[in-house]
Amino acid sequence: MKRSIFPWVKEDLSRKMVLITGPRQVGKTYLARQFLPFFHKPQYLNFDVPADAGMINKEAWPLGRDLLLFEELHKMKGWKKYLKGVFDGREENQAILVTGSARMETFRQSGESLAGRYFHYHLLPLTVSELTGQMPQQDSLEVINELGGFPEPCLSGSADYAARWRKQYYTDLVREDILEFSRISELKTMKFLLEMLRSRVVPCQQSTVGYRRCSLIRASSAVNCHLTRAPLLFL
Repeated sequence: MKRSIFPWVKEDLSRKMVLITGPRQVGKTYLARQFLPFFHKPQYLNFDVPADAGMINKEAWPLGRDLLLFEELHKMKGWKKYLKGVFDGREENQAILVTGSARMETFRQSGESLAGRYFHYHLLPLTVSELTGQMPQQDSLEVINELGGFPEPCLSGSADYAARWRKQYYTDLVREDILEFSRISELKTMKFLLEMLRSRVVPCQQSTVGYRRCSLIRASSAVNCHLTRAPLLFL
């Protein structure tokens, strides 16, 4: 399945470095790997893999690589300064693609500047138009309304599996990502906020867009203090 941003990313890779950010498990790795066959000698590097991390730190990948694909690079201290150096010193016609979670989206906006060196794309969950190639449009709308747009639960075809996936996703989101932004002690309150936000996004049966936003109920002061953090992890 090709995501809607695929052709634009492919074109921009010949111009500048490309950064793709988005929520956990939205399909960034799957999308990034789809570009590998379009290059003769691509190099995939994941900072979570010790061997790859060593290669990244030493810039020890083989010469002649026409694509450098970095994942989880935002976990590296000084990653923006590092990318700036890699881009400025890259081989002729070498493309650079970088993927990262919502944390990269946040950290990208502070510290060392990458101005003029990259194009940024934010990958969102599956849309009706992206699913229409797999099934009729009306079926696509119903599937997204029932199972959500994240690829794994959406393509599972199971409401039970989607519910279990969603529960685990919220737990990971609260206990890992949000805690990395700031010190938050009210984990139960934050989990309640995420559930509340989800319950206020109501399926729209009359529109092919799939969703419409409804106004949020008045939040308690404890929940309200976290409202500015939640969109960074979902959008």
